[in-house]
Amino acid sequence: MNKEQANANSLKEFFKRFPKFYYFVYDFLGPLYFGGLSAKAFLKTYGGNGKSYNLGSGTRRISAEIVNVDTTDYPEVDLVADIMKLPIKDNEAGSIVCEEVLEHVLEPEMAVKEMKRILKPGGSAYVTLPFLYPYHASPDDYHRWTHKGIEDLFKEFEIITIGVRSGPFSMLAVYLCYIFATLLSFGHERLYWFLALAFTFIFFPVKLLDVFGNKLPFSKNMAALLYCVVKKKDEDSQ
Repeated sequence: MNKEQANANSLKEFFKRFPKFYYFVYDFLGPLYFGGLSAKAFLKTYGGNGKSYNLGSGTRRISAEIVNVDTTDYPEVDLVADIMKLPIKDNEAGSIVCEEVLEHVLEPEMAVKEMKRILKPGGSAYVTLPFLYPYHASPDDYHRWTHKGIEDLFKEFEIITIGVRSGPFSMLAVYLCYIFATLLSFGHERLYWFLALAFTFIFFPVKLLDVFGNKLPFSKNMAALLYCVVKKKDEDSQ
């Protein structure tokens, strides 16, 4: 891990020690407006057919019944595991949630294969993935997807829907944070990551335009964050 990644991670991990504050900032004062289908709404619609797993849960528990899986033993994590090699039986999961995780996985195709393996035939997964979003290490950052890239990533599943979770104005808000952090940090890495976070308190109102922006005809082409719901085909048992 290089110095840039270490500085980004240390700041993020510090704030994760205070999960209520961290997620308040992330959800309400952060640069992303979350519209479209949520994980909770997905579970209400598609859950109930066996165990539910949240892969890469962090410190958040979105449902009392869900099993939280993460590589770090945070509070609220039930199973410490690598999502590229899950210690879960075949065809055990009725539903899976995986929010903003796959960009941090070196080989996301392996994680998707694991999702398919542990899902029951007919089971569904809700996954959010970044499209137009700056580099953010946790512990590192490797990938971005267009809506067509998502179709390819989940080509072995039945794709139920792909939609906009955080639209073009969220994209604009987050890039404003990073642009001004770049200009005012004068090459100092720790200051850069601190400012990128601090500027969310200034630019977060821009994201509110995504109340309408998420619904624009071509918002998938310029979204910060996309979501998909995919289903394991009934004939698949592995």
